[in-house]
Amino acid sequence: MYRQGDVLFVKVEAIPAGLHERPSKIVVEGEVTGHAHRLVDGRILEAAQGVLFLEVLTNTQVVHEEHHAIPLEPGYWQVIRQREYSPKEIRLVLD
Repeated sequence: MYRQGDVLFVKVEAIPAGLHERPSKIVVEGEVTGHAHRLVDGRILEAAQGVLFLEVLTNTQVVHEEHHAIPLEPGYWQVIRQREYSPKEIRLVLD
């Protein structure tokens, strides 16, 4: 398990069927700064509900302009966005 800013990467044994591959290597783009969490090598797969998974075939990294690169070993990784509480709503953390 790794965290990079507001994004958590958790290794999973398998991924669901019916995922669609994203054409770019950007995992998550920051809403405030425009900086992006970018997968160096591998595939980003998305479920219809917006849940993201990474398929990593060789050792790679997720890079970001404001955070240290994190290493990912081969396998499947689920991408989880950190949420925060406010009195009005539970919302995604802005990065």
